[in-house]
Amino acid sequence: MNLFLKIFLRIAAYSILIVGGLSLYIFFTSVRPPRHITPVSPVDLGLEYEDITFVTEDNIRLSAWFIPSENAGEKAIIVCHGYPADKGDVLSFATFLHDSFNLLFFDFRGMGKSEGNVTTIGRREEKDFLAAVKYLKSKGMEKIGAFGFSMGGAVIIMANSPDIDVIVSESAYEDLYSMAHLTYRNFGVFRYPFVYATRLWSRLFLGIDLAGVSPKDSIKDIKVPVLLIHSEKDSIIPLSNAYALKEANPKAELWIIDESDHGGVWGLMRSEYEKRIRDFLLAAMD
Repeated sequence: MNLFLKIFLRIAAYSILIVGGLSLYIFFTSVRPPRHITPVSPVDLGLEYEDITFVTEDNIRLSAWFIPSENAGEKAIIVCHGYPADKGDVLSFATFLHDSFNLLFFDFRGMGKSEGNVTTIGRREEKDFLAAVKYLKSKGMEKIGAFGFSMGGAVIIMANSPDIDVIVSESAYEDLYSMAHLTYRNFGVFRYPFVYATRLWSRLFLGIDLAGVSPKDSIKDIKVPVLLIHSEKDSIIPLSNAYALKEANPKAELWIIDESDHGGVWGLMRSEYEKRIRDFLLAAMD
């Protein structure tokens, strides 16, 4: 074996070790993020609520808040938080719906106060959302809408529950494979082996193909009204994701906010934000 070949093989071996080791570390820190428990509850906002739990079909117990409304009758909205947050993270900017709807907030698996050791950032979380739907059906809710932010917005699209009458999805991704590319975007062309390795780890450890975790594919089959909201300057999930979702379902309504980053729309234009979402949900659930 000549010297050149030895050097080449050594570089290749080190490269494989670096790519494999670093991508595996990032993968595990992504699916097992630190738990965030926002120090706020509905009572802090002057709302009476029920502190409840319900169980998914794969036996994960989820922590939730049910906030009844005197004016809602049998209409309810499920509010879904983003990654890697908790139900308290979306409480403040969604309680404006309380005057018109019963509200259900819950922690996805592996987050907040819910059971579970890992998050799949969308795929198994569909089961969490469907368990929330089942809980509301058990309480006699006849009209159910869904309002999700970021990962939560992606989940409600992918779940495509037949019991959901309307969807509002803010800052959702188009698919996890694209998000993996975004994670390594600063690596330039060298990101490709890291993305392929991450896809491999997902298959090996979770049995999930990142390319198959795709709201873009799921939204094609959604027949109920959908409102997509996205910030033009979103630095976490680029606007291109919203365009991809809109292209997949031309009937979906797309609202683009010019001057806002990820999660900043409510703080920037609270009155318009609340009115547009409330009116959209009420029109679909009459």
